[in-house]
Formats: sequence, C-alpha cells, structure tokens
Amino acid sequence: MIKKKIVLIAGEDSGDLHGSHLMREIKSSDSSFEFHGIGGDQMIREGLKPIEHIKNLNVIGIVEVLKHYPRIKKIFNATLAFIKKTMPEKVVLIDYPGFNLRLAKKISKMGVEVSYFILPQVWAWKSSRAKTLEKNTDKRISIIPIEKNWFKARGIDIKYVGNPLINLKNISGKRDDLCQKHGISYDKKIVVLMPGSRKSEIEKHWKIFLETIDILDKKLNKKIIPVVLEAPNVSINNVPDNFIVTKEQHYEMLSIADAAIVSSGTATLETAMLGCPMVVCYRLSPITWFLAQKMSSVKYLSLVNLISNKKIVKELLQSKMVASNIAEEVLFLLSDDGQKNVKSGYRELVNCLTSKTDPYQEAAQYILE
Repeated sequence: MIKKKIVLIAGEDSGDLHGSHLMREIKSSDSSFEFHGIGGDQMIREGLKPIEHIKNLNVIGIVEVLKHYPRIKKIFNATLAFIKKTMPEKVVLIDYPGFNLRLAKKISKMGVEVSYFILPQVWAWKSSRAKTLEKNTDKRISIIPIEKNWFKARGIDIKYVGNPLINLKNISGKRDDLCQKHGISYDKKIVVLMPGSRKSEIEKHWKIFLETIDILDKKLNKKIIPVVLEAPNVSINNVPDNFIVTKEQHYEMLSIADAAIVSSGTATLETAMLGCPMVVCYRLSPITWFLAQKMSSVKYLSLVNLISNKKIVKELLQSKMVASNIAEEVLFLLSDDGQKNVKSGYRELVNCLTSKTDPYQEAAQYILE
C-alpha cells in the first residue's frame, strides 16, 4: 500500500521532543501516513525518515547563523526540493521560525496544506511576522495561553490546544534511588546545571557556570553537588571530576534538585513544571543582543515569566550574567524563603497552563482534519 506523506520540520531539541509526541498521536489516529523531514533522535525513533538531522541546524543568533549560513541554506534548498518532488499531503512546521517561516513562504503556493505547531513568538518580537504567518499557513496551533487574545485582537485565527509540558508536573523522581545511582551523598544540595542545547550556548555559558560553582563551593563549604544535564546533541568539555554529567533522566533529576541554573528556552518551562527553583541565564553575541533589544516588545526572556506576565524567576542576561550574581541567586533559592517564593509562583503558572484535553492529541486531530 502506498502511504500518504507528512513532512515535519523541527530545528532544535525542544522541537524534536514535541514533534515525536505529535507523530505518535498522528499514527494513533491514522496509520496510513509516513513521516519525512528534519528532526532529531526522538522523531527518528518515532519513524521519521530524515532529510537532515537537527544537529546540523541547531544554531541561534545573527552572528552564528551568518557563520553557518551556507550549510543552513543547503539544508533549506534540499528540504524545499524534497517537498516539491514528493508533494506530501501535509507539511507541519514546528517552532524554529527563522527557517520555518521562510519555508512556509515557498511552499504555501504549491497547494500543500501547511500547519504551524508551536507558533513563533511574534507577540514578543518582530510582530510584523504575524501577517507572514497568517498568509502562508493554513492551520496555526498554539501552546501558549497568552497567544489566544493577542492573535484574536489582530483578526488571525489560531487553535489553542494547551501546553503539553503541563504533564511534567506529575513526574517525581525518587531522591534516594537517584542519589544512590549517581553516588550523591544524602547530605548534599543538588544544583542542576543546564548551559544550553547548542554548541554556541555552551561556549558562552560554561565558563561562567564553572566560576559560579567555585563561589558556591567556598560559601557552602563544598556542600553542593553539581549535576550537568547534557543536551542530546552537545558534549561539554572541561567538566571537573566532582561534577555529575548525565544525558538520562533529566526530568527525574530536576524533580528532586534543590536549585537549577538554566539557559533560557523551553528548559525554563520544563524546570518550572517539575518544581525546581531556578535562576535563568543567557548570553548572546553583542550584535545579536543589541538587535534583539531593539526588536523586543516584552519585559522578560524566559517562558516562565512571559506566560505569567510577572517575574517569578530571576533572569540574569548578557552583562548581568556573571558568576557572582548567579551564585547570590542560587544561595537565595536554597534558602527556605527562596524555595517558598518560587514554588508559589510555579503553582500560579501550573493553573494557567492546565488544559482539559491532551494537547498533542488535539493538535494531531486538528492537523488531520
């Protein structure tokens, strides 16, 4: 039997995660489709036949994109050529707006239905892209509650399905088991380090993370244990022997950790859903930061604060991302007051994101309509 084709395009680890769950729900509803496109290991495990692996696309920032532009352009052209040749039943674009909005412009005229799952944050920066999104896509699927009214006010139809990360609130690791597995002494405070999922992020963040742990070790008399949650497509070098590094059980580890230092992105929302107090850090190249400031129309960077529309977690960005500032905030998070303040904000966030339906299932059914 000749199977119908769906092309899915993700460009980073969070998109790979969401894409894999979406594929599972599509298969559950209709087994007559086969999947092609750009994804990572999780989407490939669900049956994606890759045009390209996301590890070759996973860059952020104007300077970084320009540096890798020839490779990205080659992947873009190969993806476009594949879609032209195969004429799939549907194309599903997942987040990654710099690449996917350009792709949408090219394929919207081919007569192929285009769905966009996890919308570009046009309400935060470059709001002009909202019309581009409307013009070049057939179905727009949101997982951020504040987007409902923002798009409605501009006469743009979207479907809000709820945020799938809400399900993380049900995950709870067993501290004794995880401590035993990784050789963590029970009297230690666990501080999770998440320096990023891209090589460029590691290069900018890791040295500062190390300096932060040095400060915390001195102030707390080596009573913390740093646990590095390494993203699937990066390897971190220069890791001290007393650090624990793992690519597994990230959610379980976050659910038992006492505090976390997190590079901004989907990881901030995951960390909040798992109840781990965090400080959010991020650095960009000076040029990218300058332009981002000019284009931004919001007060916050992290999804936790953006969705809540108030400061629940501290953000230390660009010049404020220095070891002394991060260490000071981690010390506060390890205190009773710090734990209480942040977790109170997390409860509000959970209430805001709670949905009556399964977001992936609802998104899959809408795409298949």
